[in-house]
Amino acid sequence: MSAPTSLLQRFARDERGVFAVIFGVMAVVLIALGGAVVDYVRLEQTRQRAQTALDAAVLALQPDILVGGMTETRIRERAEALVLERIGDSEVEASIDTVRMDPANGSLFIDGHFSLPTIFVQLVGVPQLRANFRAEAVRGALDIEVAVALDVTGSMQGQRIVDLRNSITDLMEAVVADDQTLNYSKMALIPYSQAVNAGSYAEAVRGPIRAPVETSTFSWSTGTTKTITGATKANPVTITSNGHGFSDGDWVYIWNSGMGQISNKPFMVTGKTANTFRLSGIDGRNYTTFSGTASVIKCQVANCNLVVTSNSHGFNNGDYAYFTNVGGSHSLNGNIFQVSNVTPNSLALQNTPAGNGGTYTNNTGLMHCTWQTVAEGCTYYRYQGSTGLWRLNPVTTCVTERASNGLTDVAPTVSYVGRNYPPAGNGCLANTIVPLTANKAALRTAINALAAVGSTSGSLGVVWSWLMLSPNFAYVWPFDSRPAAYNTNNLLKAAVIMTDGEFNTVHCNGVVARNSTSGSGSTADHINCNAPNGSPYAQAQAYCDAMKASNITIYTVGFAISEGTSAANVLRYCASGASNYFLASNGAQLREAFRQIGANISALRITR
Repeated sequence: MSAPTSLLQRFARDERGVFAVIFGVMAVVLIALGGAVVDYVRLEQTRQRAQTALDAAVLALQPDILVGGMTETRIRERAEALVLERIGDSEVEASIDTVRMDPANGSLFIDGHFSLPTIFVQLVGVPQLRANFRAEAVRGALDIEVAVALDVTGSMQGQRIVDLRNSITDLMEAVVADDQTLNYSKMALIPYSQAVNAGSYAEAVRGPIRAPVETSTFSWSTGTTKTITGATKANPVTITSNGHGFSDGDWVYIWNSGMGQISNKPFMVTGKTANTFRLSGIDGRNYTTFSGTASVIKCQVANCNLVVTSNSHGFNNGDYAYFTNVGGSHSLNGNIFQVSNVTPNSLALQNTPAGNGGTYTNNTGLMHCTWQTVAEGCTYYRYQGSTGLWRLNPVTTCVTERASNGLTDVAPTVSYVGRNYPPAGNGCLANTIVPLTANKAALRTAINALAAVGSTSGSLGVVWSWLMLSPNFAYVWPFDSRPAAYNTNNLLKAAVIMTDGEFNTVHCNGVVARNSTSGSGSTADHINCNAPNGSPYAQAQAYCDAMKASNITIYTVGFAISEGTSAANVLRYCASGASNYFLASNGAQLREAFRQIGANISALRITR
């Protein structure tokens, strides 16, 4: 019996192999604990990706609640899709649990959770790990001033202008808040085509226009009619008219003459005697023989030109006058005449000899000036076209680039912007500018009225997106529309420039310039001078450089234009960064581009 007992005692005292047993038991625990680090690192990495994805989701989806029409169900679906896409792991399950929308305050809250299968801790009975994530986006604590330049040229007709209206409405809803209590957010609209229509602000920015002056009388003769009893076939012709009373140098008008070559014409008197006078420079040796009698009367001025009485008319010798609203039967209305014999209250019209048998009926009317100075414009502008022919165009409330200080935003009190005298075929667009406003109803009305017409002065759209944000122009606008100073704390100034085609129109003296390109209307209507600020794209780039120097953020949108074209290149150049540059080939993409811009401009911030 002692042998078995001893054997058991020795076995109990023998520690060989204990470590292997202990290690075998502990290995499972050690592997699970060590693997837990891997599982939890994986969990944290997934959580970070999910949180980043949710942050991006609320930033991307928040503008949609401002535009309206977005349901909580749709928000949940889109958020889940964005989170799962960013996590990028098919084994991970993610779900959005809560969506809260507050359009009035511009906030969107989303929370959810995800779970992922474990690799190591499942050895100790933990098959999956779970984590929560949440994010809220609200409108940032910034004041916002946005100026939007909109291409409404002829190529935008049809569905394109409809797409533009919808896209700008989305942008307006995203940017302009309903509650302006703590921070303001305002938008300005600059529709542009051949020019920009300043509407009721035109005089403030491009200076006054001299109104047409009223005329009180039109006359050309003086004194009484005399009878001619003879006219010689001599050089010069000698007229017999007893007691005529004319003097050398006088001008007379003869009609009803039996010598047809001198009938219904003006002549200068020379070699006068009491009863005769000669017609200066008139060789009558080959004329027909005078017969019967004729009539003659003294003219007021040389060549028997028409004399217009108009008190304080303001014209000078050599100026050109254009007539409208003149009653009676004559050829004044719609015609332009050079003036001479100017006095403070009268002037003569060149090449308007008397007619109608030597009579004229006095009629009142309007006489328009046809030039412009730095300080003042006229109701019409007479200019020489690029083909050498003279043109006459009326002034409009549209405005163009300025020659003096053209690449700056100095106030109109320093330098007026350019006037606009467009031809009938490429005129002033009807849509007017809208200064900065938070009035959504007014913005909607302006947006819905957008209509497509005219050529593309893209550089003008660019510069006016700047001027609408410039504090130097603030005094022009109503008090609530005045932009703040540059670099004001907590203020974002942004310009959005949109076009659907090549920039082709620039101006000289308010008329489409000679260096405008194809698509800018008939070259016969172009003025015979180049734009003082350069070609369309050179101007646009210079304006963009100046805006960026003033800390204005620029977004650009090309609609139905191709990458690599001149228009696309200038939009890329002008944009403040690659993410601020958009090309849209159709209406849906245009709308998405403006929604993205709205999300960026609204200056959102993550609060949770």
